[in-house]
Amino acid sequence: MYLCDSCRSKPATFFQRHTGKKLCKECFENSIIARVKSQIERYSMITPSDTIAVGVSGGKDSYILLYILSQIIQSDKVIGITIDEGISGYSRREVFDTVKRLCRELGVECIYISMKEALGFNVDDFMKQYLEVRKLIPMITSISACTYCGIARRRILNFYARQIGATKVATGHNLDDEVQTYVINILRGDIMRLIQLHPLSKTHNPKLIKRIKPIRSIYEYETSFYAYLLKYPFQEYECPYIETRPTLRVRVREILYEVEKLYPGAQLNLLEFLDSWISCLIDIQIASLPLCKLCGEPTSPGRDICKFCELIELIKKDQKVLNKKPLQ
Repeated sequence: MYLCDSCRSKPATFFQRHTGKKLCKECFENSIIARVKSQIERYSMITPSDTIAVGVSGGKDSYILLYILSQIIQSDKVIGITIDEGISGYSRREVFDTVKRLCRELGVECIYISMKEALGFNVDDFMKQYLEVRKLIPMITSISACTYCGIARRRILNFYARQIGATKVATGHNLDDEVQTYVINILRGDIMRLIQLHPLSKTHNPKLIKRIKPIRSIYEYETSFYAYLLKYPFQEYECPYIETRPTLRVRVREILYEVEKLYPGAQLNLLEFLDSWISCLIDIQIASLPLCKLCGEPTSPGRDICKFCELIELIKKDQKVLNKKPLQ
């Protein structure tokens, strides 16, 4: 039996690869919470007056985020928002029942939102329509389910957070997620998106609720073990669209995992380096974001139509080829 490298008194239950330490349950939990608090304090993510809307997907990371926030701030300042994306075999109403029970145990209010009811159609609806159009028009812009789902989820989270009076939107992006996104935008040469990823980035429009990622310095293998300790009921299946429609993120994730195996701590070091480098660019002036002329929500500089409406208009434009009624 190995003793914990931190307290030297209790049996170790977890090997923290990036530090090389063997930790007991209590010291492991203290390590996680300390790093989350460090991110929150370092970047002033949460103030005493904030009300936090937490995107709760039903996965381990969003639950860990919800659990930690309920421990370090008043639970009545935290509201969970669960979105049913409408993905067959993955999004199920019963997932919300589990989330609702867990939120009740933490003393946190929870809201269920159907993507189909909120936007007129869900991920399966959109992809079915898109793939039918693609069969007849092979040259149509390539769109993955992940692209539509991510844009739609952000739209819903921001809109409903605004409706309930939340001042921040917290998402369960872990260290692996954050580094992958940084690398993807470096590969694309997208400086502005790199700046927007930084915790100190500005929203540039009053309709946008500031997004925060308190567990962005926690490895996925750590959130997995933490969820296990808390007896969280893991989802059995990964989103089927990840398997059937590989994206650049999937490939970047695989490469980073291999690097991390060879050099434990590499992703954490990369996050720290990029955070430090990008912080020097935060003050680059960006004009207030314009509003989409179709939906009235903020869009990127130089655009009249937001990306969400662009996707919907793309499908609508080609529906005449399919001789079908519009989805909404």
